[in-house]
Amino acid sequence: MIFEKKKINLKDGRACILRPAEAKDAEAMVEWLRTVSSETPFLLRNEDEVTYTVEAEALLLENKRNNSREIMMVAEVDGMIVGNCGISLRGNLRRVSHRCDFAIALKEACWKLGIGSAMMDYALFLAKEMGYEQVELDVVDGNHRAKRLYERFGFMENGKNPRALKYDDGSYRDEYRMVKFLAD
Repeated sequence: MIFEKKKINLKDGRACILRPAEAKDAEAMVEWLRTVSSETPFLLRNEDEVTYTVEAEALLLENKRNNSREIMMVAEVDGMIVGNCGISLRGNLRRVSHRCDFAIALKEACWKLGIGSAMMDYALFLAKEMGYEQVELDVVDGNHRAKRLYERFGFMENGKNPRALKYDDGSYRDEYRMVKFLAD
């Protein structure tokens, strides 16, 4: 979905633009994903598993722009993509059409500036505008900062998937399912 750009002022005084991702962002998005995948153990993939081609990423971004029930939002600071969040369909069936999935990630250098909160606030507004009644997400055990953010926005834990992620060293982490109801 194409949505209005939004400018926010960061805690360090810089400006951040929240906007829809475009096909021309594909190369920057692939590089951004490699970076954030190397900075935290809480995402699904390792840096070496980011194998998207620029062409495939451009197609994905265009498909998100052209879908009235999905968004791919980027956060841009000083002309660089530093964060991204998305709202995705749970499926095309009527019985799940009221639900959507949410995902967010941010470069470590931009943590604690208010970007995550701003993206989340805007994405939840857009989810409601798209007609969703509930937003769902997964958070990895140990990702306390993210879990606190989600709880601050009204998400509630509603399930656990033990050993959901297996790391290269053989260790595991659980994942918690969280939900936020948008409709009364």
